[in-house]
Amino acid sequence: MKPLRVLMLLADPDRRHQLENLLRQADYHVDAVPDAASAAEAMREPAIDTLVLDLRAPDLDVTALRQSMSRTDSLPPDSLEMAERRHLAQALRFTDGNKRQAALLLGISRSTLLNKVRKYALLIAAGLALWPAPTLSAQTPGGIPSGRVTSGTLTFDGHATLGDFVGRTTTVSGELTGGADLSAVRGWVQAPVKTLTTENGRRDKDLNKSMESDKYPNVRFELSGITPRGGSRDSTAVTLHGTLLIHGVSRTVALPATVQLRDSATRVRSDFPLSLKEYRIGGLSKMLGALKMYDNIEVHVDLRFELSAPSPSP
Repeated sequence: MKPLRVLMLLADPDRRHQLENLLRQADYHVDAVPDAASAAEAMREPAIDTLVLDLRAPDLDVTALRQSMSRTDSLPPDSLEMAERRHLAQALRFTDGNKRQAALLLGISRSTLLNKVRKYALLIAAGLALWPAPTLSAQTPGGIPSGRVTSGTLTFDGHATLGDFVGRTTTVSGELTGGADLSAVRGWVQAPVKTLTTENGRRDKDLNKSMESDKYPNVRFELSGITPRGGSRDSTAVTLHGTLLIHGVSRTVALPATVQLRDSATRVRSDFPLSLKEYRIGGLSKMLGALKMYDNIEVHVDLRFELSAPSPSP
């Protein structure tokens, strides 16, 4: 009896390899492809008996697959939501998860993009995977090494009655203290308030006055723990636990982030909302309220750490 031919579409290479081995042990003929476009091309062959695919793949073009499996050209198109989700995922993948660049590419504001990312659960497209991942300690012999910040950016999206604006600094410092595993890593990151610029001198002056930058010169995050949430071998979704110190106010926070490990360097990215009132930052309205900055902002952090060689295991 001729073995059944299975076409398998799974983006995660480890899961694809595991399932491929299981099916072949059961005497199936398996064709494994990495993306939806390859699957649509492969299904033009009439010998495919079964299709195994991950419906959560962000760039999945269901219509193209259905057309590949059908001899009729009268199939209905995807919904607008599905088409939009797929297009957003492609833009995020093209920009390597950089939401600001993706928003520019799509011709929409960053806040609009962030709303759509949350709506469609597109953190996958920004570098996270669908499957549980090993901790970074399993990828780094001898545990997690220590490191220091070599480059980074801290930006925030502000909103006011006269329009949105962006504050930015590249003057960021910090250190990581390594440990036996990811949960043992500690560290800190900070940026001087006076280096934040919105490319508007008057607004920058108001910002420094509101944040009392002479009295409270730094924005600082103290890392007290890390909880892995899943990811791929080289990009892990985590929650960063610690204390955020702004304007003399210290608050315990849990920040979503991704950690990418590349040889002797680590990249850490985090996007999170922040309430200015919680940190007692006032003076946000001018001209009897005619010019008003709204309370909620979105903060974006992108850091690169240079790692030292890990200590040998005892």
